[in-house]
Amino acid sequence: MTASEEATAVEITADQRSGKEVDVTVDYLPATAAFHHEYPRTETLATVRTDAMVFFGVRDRQERDKYEYFLEFDGSRITNTSQSLGELLGPHKRKAEFHLVEQITPGSTCK
Repeated sequence: MTASEEATAVEITADQRSGKEVDVTVDYLPATAAFHHEYPRTETLATVRTDAMVFFGVRDRQERDKYEYFLEFDGSRITNTSQSLGELLGPHKRKAEFHLVEQITPGSTCK
């Protein structure tokens, strides 16, 4: 192992212990500002989704139509929110940029 590889290995180990490992940004189209928060790599995507929804003042709901919110990452919808940030990003990424996307499913119009 070279000196730079050893330094990187020590840096990663220190980061893993510190708990401050992933700088998360979530944007939501109607909002003028993005959600920013730092999470440990072990935090689930469900927590990131919930925190972002609280920040933007939105919630899943059923009126006549059904309103649901999803995270998108690298152009794909996140379907497994029990997955951790570390599992999604791998061992080396320290930043994650998500989009919070609203899906509206029309309700029944029958009377």
